Amino acid sequence: MMKKLITAAILAITAAALANAHADDLTVSGFATITAGKAFDGWEGDFYTSRCPCYIGNYEHGAVYDKRELSLDKESLIGLQAKYKMTDKLSGTVQMVVRASDPGKPDVDWAYLSYDVTPETTVQVGRRRLPIYAYSDSVYIGYTLPWVRVPQDIYGWEVGAYNGVNVRHTTSVGDWAVTGNVFAGRESTHDNLEQKNIYYGYPVDDTWKGIVGGYLDATNDVFGFRVMYMQNKIDLTLHQPGMDPVSSNDTRQRILGLSASMDYGNWLVRAEGNTFKRPSLDFDSTSWTVTTGYKWGKFTPIVGYSSYKEKITPIYTAAQIDTTRFFGVRWDFTKNMDLKLQYDKVIDRSTYSFTNDSKMVTMSMDVVF
Repeated sequence: MMKKLITAAILAITAAALANAHADDLTVSGFATITAGKAFDGWEGDFYTSRCPCYIGNYEHGAVYDKRELSLDKESLIGLQAKYKMTDKLSGTVQMVVRASDPGKPDVDWAYLSYDVTPETTVQVGRRRLPIYAYSDSVYIGYTLPWVRVPQDIYGWEVGAYNGVNVRHTTSVGDWAVTGNVFAGRESTHDNLEQKNIYYGYPVDDTWKGIVGGYLDATNDVFGFRVMYMQNKIDLTLHQPGMDPVSSNDTRQRILGLSASMDYGNWLVRAEGNTFKRPSLDFDSTSWTVTTGYKWGKFTPIVGYSSYKEKITPIYTAAQIDTTRFFGVRWDFTKNMDLKLQYDKVIDRSTYSFTNDSKMVTMSMDVVF
């Protein structure tokens, strides 16, 4: 209900702004990605609705490629963002994304009001992307990424947005730009796509409540560093066919994330890692990734590695363990557009039958406007 009220309020404000705004007060931008991919090689079998070999192109939206055909409807999308400046200090932002996997249901990734308390401090209230990753704000804006998609061994959790409040403060220390950010809120998902399509095969309601966290970001012309911490509670309800719903409530979760980047000359490096802990379930996962690339004219070849590992304990034995090796190339063939080709090889060492080993070839075209 909170999400619906916030979204309705922001949309109403934006509609009024569109009707009455001066050109300088309204900013509209957009982005789109067309992605074609196919999984092949490796284990033969069934993975819920997919026929393996299969590759998980996006956990949050349950996008699973399989061997049956070349697919264009797993990750292709188009997004539109409108920002209206109501006063010198107050503005509203809405961003909506339509995905080929669910064309009749636009996702509201952003819907918030911003108030500049001072030139350095901003308070935001509404719906935002959950800032637990280095690329949380632009995870679906393919043009801003060196990869076809962000490494899914890191960006693989079922909740990607929240409704609440965010406070950001920026300053400078010598040559460094420093941003401190704290946030709080919750997110409720019904029939969660990741839980249903990838892990359970039937509807699951997944709520992250009592979200409290923050991050510190420091960048200069060459390096960037970020540290993030978040904690919350999880309510999970399983709707297995033919059975009464089964719920588990108030499962505590702690997340710690670190990332670093370098852009020196024509070289680029991106590295990120995080840990997710749920003590009452004896759940402890670690994931990390590193990518290096070289800008050669309009072309940027990259190579990288990522890893996801759940700790095996006497209580937690069904552990997901996999690594991904990938390489690709980006071609900036014209202004505001790129073409990417990427090859991924997944080595699955999970303690149960998950996706098993697979290979994936993906091509994408990104545009911003």
